Amino acid sequence: MALDLAVGGSAARRAETQTLAPVLLMGPPPPPPIPPTTGMYLPGPPPPGALLSRPIPMALPREVIVYMDECRSRSLLKFISDAGIVPSLEDELRRERVVRELGKIVMEWAKRVAHEQGKQHWIASATVLTFGSYALGAYGPESDIDVLCIGPYIATLQHHFFVVLRQMLEGRPEVSELHSIEGAKVPLMRFKFNGILVDFPYVQLPVINAAEKFQYLLRCLKLWARRRGLHCHLLGFFAGIHLTILAAYVCRRHPNASINTLLSLFFDIFVHWPWPLPVSLLDPPVLCRGPDGCSLMPIMLPCNPPEFCSSSTTESTFSKIKEELRRGYALTKDTRSTDFDWSWLFASFPYGARYKCFLRIVLSAPLDEELRDWVGWVKSRFRNLLLKLESLGIYCDPDPSEQVDHTITEPNVVFFWGLVYRRNIQICTSSLKEDFMKSVCNNIYGKEKCAHSDITMSIVGPPQLPKSIFDLSVYSEKLPQHMMGHQLMKQRYNAVS
Repeated sequence: MALDLAVGGSAARRAETQTLAPVLLMGPPPPPPIPPTTGMYLPGPPPPGALLSRPIPMALPREVIVYMDECRSRSLLKFISDAGIVPSLEDELRRERVVRELGKIVMEWAKRVAHEQGKQHWIASATVLTFGSYALGAYGPESDIDVLCIGPYIATLQHHFFVVLRQMLEGRPEVSELHSIEGAKVPLMRFKFNGILVDFPYVQLPVINAAEKFQYLLRCLKLWARRRGLHCHLLGFFAGIHLTILAAYVCRRHPNASINTLLSLFFDIFVHWPWPLPVSLLDPPVLCRGPDGCSLMPIMLPCNPPEFCSSSTTESTFSKIKEELRRGYALTKDTRSTDFDWSWLFASFPYGARYKCFLRIVLSAPLDEELRDWVGWVKSRFRNLLLKLESLGIYCDPDPSEQVDHTITEPNVVFFWGLVYRRNIQICTSSLKEDFMKSVCNNIYGKEKCAHSDITMSIVGPPQLPKSIFDLSVYSEKLPQHMMGHQLMKQRYNAVS
């Protein structure tokens, strides 16, 4: 009896609670239930006791789906705009002015630090870089600006950044609410500049004017690669990002070297590099096999997690790169000579003198616009042609320059690839083209490009080279033969059939 009373009392209390709950709630009413959409699902409730099956969607016309999507997109954009989270043009200009003014301030600060250290003010530089949501273009009107201050190596964090630069910022009328966060994992200053919140961390350049020396080294490497025929990554050679990382690697390990020494060290380091050990700006490097094209000469992007720079390097193009590194090392290893002729190092590669036969590839199309698309598409597939020739026992040295055959009426681009036969073989260009076209026309896009465009291939000798190539085929007579670094490769070229 006592148990029945207890149970009954509990049930009564539950009923009372359920009755009073809606009265006690003071918040907004819940949203209305989503009404069923007519025609979206098969009608009719299930019979009693039957298992509920998943709804079967009914296909809507594509036009209806597109219209619904456009309407919802417009309403979403309007909602975002009305919510005030998209910055106005005036707000964008204000932020640009803030970044620009901070750049001027840190340049003046770098000169002041150099003067304090007894250095020439004109070799000390500083700059600012934006990152975070502002750099990505995803900021709102209330977002702060993440601005990285990059200063010279003579500017210390504790004194020059948190004391000298802070005093300069405090003296500016645009700056307010400035405070330092020195003990954080990323030390920074935080302040408002013209009412916009700025997070301002600091990083030092490794050397005075390191950025300028890095830029000069990279310019030298790009010129060297272009003159020596190593500058097209679609043909298995360097892309700009490859040379950038290699230059940064040298500068980082030899921050006080002159530009001349940096260039010499570039050849010294990478002619002796234990490939396939990846070149990485992050420590420590690891042995790994990259994706297709990256396993011969792997170069890592400076990101986390690490990724490989995309590459189309093959056995023959890798051989050409190593040969040119040997040549560059032979020419620059003696840094004591003051009368060095730089035209030797940057001489144009002598295709006409180095090879006895060439693969001539002509790409043509009815119109110039179609030709541009056609050339870009076929070049993106050139690695397959390189691999096919290598499988036949032929090494290739593709000249990246694009020539024009004026005897052909249609717009055209002509490529010449130097060939090195590693065994006796006769090339059937029609079969070679047929095999290559399988990779060119391997999808809808390729078939569309091939509809009105064409490829022709033929084997030619040096006399058939354009004058623009053949005129650059003679080395300077002043260049000593022992400095060429080509002895091993010459033996191969003399065996050309």
